[in-house]
Amino acid sequence: MTNTKAPIDIIENLCNSISNNKPLNINLPENGLLHIDKLLPFICVYRFKKPDVYFSRLLKTQASYILAHESLDISNIIDAIRKESSKKFNTFLLIECWPDNESNSSKFKISCPVDKAPGTVKSLTEGFNELNDIYPNVSTEVSNTTIRHPKHLNSLINLEDSKKTGTLVFGISVPTLYKNDETEELYSLFFREFYTIFSETIKKAVFEFIRIQTSDDFKHYLMLGKTHIDDVTIQSDAELAEISSGMSFLLRTTPVNSTEEWEVFKKNKFKKTPSFKYRLIALDPELEKRKLYNIPMDKIEDPTIAFILRGKRLEIEKQLTMLEERGTKNFRFVGESLYGVIKKNVLKESKKILKAFPKREEIKSKERYNCSEFAAHAQKELDYYNSKFPNLNLTLEVRNDVAGIMVSKTKLLINDQISLDANRCDALIQHEVATHILTYCNGKRQPLKQMYEGFEGYDQLQEGLAVLAEYLVGGLTVNRLRLLAGRVIAVNSMVNGADFIETFKLLKKKYNFSDRISYYITMRVYRGGGLTKDAVYLAGLIDLLKYIKKGGKLETLYTGKFNTNHIELIEELLHRNVLKSPELPRFLERKSVQERLQKLRKGIAISELVN
Repeated sequence: MTNTKAPIDIIENLCNSISNNKPLNINLPENGLLHIDKLLPFICVYRFKKPDVYFSRLLKTQASYILAHESLDISNIIDAIRKESSKKFNTFLLIECWPDNESNSSKFKISCPVDKAPGTVKSLTEGFNELNDIYPNVSTEVSNTTIRHPKHLNSLINLEDSKKTGTLVFGISVPTLYKNDETEELYSLFFREFYTIFSETIKKAVFEFIRIQTSDDFKHYLMLGKTHIDDVTIQSDAELAEISSGMSFLLRTTPVNSTEEWEVFKKNKFKKTPSFKYRLIALDPELEKRKLYNIPMDKIEDPTIAFILRGKRLEIEKQLTMLEERGTKNFRFVGESLYGVIKKNVLKESKKILKAFPKREEIKSKERYNCSEFAAHAQKELDYYNSKFPNLNLTLEVRNDVAGIMVSKTKLLINDQISLDANRCDALIQHEVATHILTYCNGKRQPLKQMYEGFEGYDQLQEGLAVLAEYLVGGLTVNRLRLLAGRVIAVNSMVNGADFIETFKLLKKKYNFSDRISYYITMRVYRGGGLTKDAVYLAGLIDLLKYIKKGGKLETLYTGKFNTNHIELIEELLHRNVLKSPELPRFLERKSVQERLQKLRKGIAISELVN
């Protein structure tokens, strides 16, 4: 049946691209495709009579694959790839996969020389069997046979010749559990799980093959994944970032009259609930949602990036719904589904902090900085990072329309009336510049815009990391820790049914926060109709301390803006060279910082961070 040889120009193009280490995408006759992301000692093959778009997507998760019509003889393509690979590697692995459309089949059938690559066989078996967790009765059958291809087709490689060239051939018959064989209906949610596990399993199996059979230094199976991002992914990421940026969620859910209402609240002796006003919403949430779901995420081939972008899309959708519901109880309920409910350990930790430090710490410093003096110190730090990111123009502004000190992308904004303890200067700079601005700059270097716009729930880790920076440079205060704990208490109070005034009184009378601080904590929590987001800051610090104690790499966390549940995904993308290694904060070079970091590795209580 396979009688038409692949054209010579395809072979020449292939050899040139591989030898020059360039990604390769070549359209083959009858809707076929040859893709090689980078030179690797393996390739996956799917030969079809009528292309199965979903089965094709399974192979497209790999960095090296061929999708070819049965009428095309691709043996010369395989041989050319093998020869180019042999210039760097000592061996080559061919994995041919085909769909098993037999009704009710739930068995992966692996055909291979069992004794030649036991590690690879074991990885395939264990990987496919993981599907048992989400689909019952999945099993794997291994056959020691020379028939390692669909029975109606010829072998791509003569097995006797393959021994001489150091080529190993595997055949995998894959049950199409992800669709209804009669109606062709796709079980979409299950398919996402299926192709993620399939993708990981193939990479792990190939890694075992390479680890044993070659001398090349692949330190991790994830290094076998794709490095280059395709146009569909870049487009989806860009459109998602545009919608997220244009929404300005926090700006549109923060009162514009909080200062004025504080004066009225105080004048009314804290007995009348403030009446907050908000910016007009200059967008139509329904139209934005339509744009959101027109983004072609179903065409993204990379399971890891698809997972990240879907999570961000869900966050944006919920935030758009919250804008529609601003000022109603539904605002809070949707927010709870987005930011989660308070975990028992976070509430417990907040109460422990407030018990350990029942009163505000009165700081009577001999030296205080005004806005100009603080700006002078901050500028030195900005100058350093400007030398690391010469294309980003890191700046600062002293203004009268910001509260305290805050960051907007690469700009540090300083209120013109601030007066702060000189001893807090370094800690605040490391919080704002060496965390928020630095992670933004590192994210800007990455190919995904979400790396600087922020993954789903990124605030949690960002604020935890920023507070940790304060500790590491010896500037974390009791008041700062009390504030984080007070926010958790306020959120818990609101969720349990207390109104604005009841929560204000709780903070003031039971936990000894000042009138003004109690007001601002409560305002942040009740804004828009109730925002539980403020509880995540302490949760982020708790998660971060656990991560460091378990030996987690602090350096990874500066790659961009993401949450703790994304760390493994970030590490994967770093292994695959999709992401670039981050520039690290220079305060990590200090001996005193390394000593404090060692204490964290051993494990300390949060209350000890201020000792």
